[in-house]
Amino acid sequence: MTALPLAPPAGMRDLLHPESAARASLGRTLSRLFASYGFDLIVTPPFELAEVLERGLATVDRRDVLRFVEPESGEVALLRPDITPQIARVVATRLKDRPAPYRIRYHGTVLRRRRGRARKHRQISQVGIEHIGNPSVDADVEVATLACRVAEAAGLESYRLELRHVKLGGALLAMLPEAARADAQEALAAKDDAELRVVLGRVDVDQALKQALSALPRLYGGPEVLNDGAAQLPQDLVDGPLRELRALSERLDAAGYGSRLAVDLGETRGMAYYTGASFALLAEGPGEPIGAGGRYDELLGRFGAPMPATGFATDLDNLEWAATNARAVPSSPPRVVAFGGGDGAFVAALREGGAEVAVVSDVDRPGAVAFARAWGYDAVVDLANSISAQRVSDDARRDVSEGDAAGLLLWLRP
Repeated sequence: MTALPLAPPAGMRDLLHPESAARASLGRTLSRLFASYGFDLIVTPPFELAEVLERGLATVDRRDVLRFVEPESGEVALLRPDITPQIARVVATRLKDRPAPYRIRYHGTVLRRRRGRARKHRQISQVGIEHIGNPSVDADVEVATLACRVAEAAGLESYRLELRHVKLGGALLAMLPEAARADAQEALAAKDDAELRVVLGRVDVDQALKQALSALPRLYGGPEVLNDGAAQLPQDLVDGPLRELRALSERLDAAGYGSRLAVDLGETRGMAYYTGASFALLAEGPGEPIGAGGRYDELLGRFGAPMPATGFATDLDNLEWAATNARAVPSSPPRVVAFGGGDGAFVAALREGGAEVAVVSDVDRPGAVAFARAWGYDAVVDLANSISAQRVSDDARRDVSEGDAAGLLLWLRP
């Protein structure tokens, strides 16, 4: 008999305690943050019919999408690689009679097939917001501000919000012969000046266009880069994008986030999706953004409800990685194993005080301690006769009165 595979598929993983608890806590923290700004929760299904979801997949390479035949209908379906197109579908259908703006938050897992040598699937846990129906820079400022607040809610003291406008570089790339665009865009994404010069040397275009494209990789830095871009790039192409970026930058600076801002005028990834100012949230650790967002005014039109929109999503894996790298992982509630029967009221008081309490029966103290160590609990509490507690980390002991659950919780939080 062939042995069953006892591990998840490649690229998938199980989360055990305490990592699962930390992930859940982080997700709840961000959901509460978004809710405090008036964003309502929407839960969407893990897969959609391909003909529906593919309308909004401009940000995802279709080769990265996981497909299957839905057995009930025989239709081709997709495991969702992004949640934003689903939100667009909901707004265009079930919410179409409600007045704009639509302020929506979500929390879910997306799945993408990663190509390349590893060819692994990847599950990504996302928490995000969509602000739909408001064309004003006010909506962009609110979304970008919430991105900064996400980093702060995760305990990150060092992070950067990198402002971009892909239509700026996209307009220049569109002036190249089609055969050269992909190579030029790849060189721009890598900020590879040498390779970009090689690509541009192979095409017969105006020298001014070559100079403008060659300047893009170097137009990166603080908000002063906006002035550099105005001086080095064709005015008729850059006036609009630079004006949008400047308005967003100045508003974020006034909100106290000026020291967090960077500008990258050479970013062109997302050209098929973003229509205005966009941004990436960066921090040390994961080596890729912990979140990204921006204005995407054309997506809702694909679902028959054209209206402006902006949004932001954070990758919880990358955010948690950055928080761990910065030693900023939020503290978790005390976890207690109670044994010995005794006072149920004391257990209830511990739970009301914020502790996680597992009551185990038919064990003595050594058995309770062994259980607590194996499952990552902080302490054991003997409820028999007089109440006594023992911390698992250092075996320190303490007698507790029946009404002193609060005192025990303080003792467990060094």
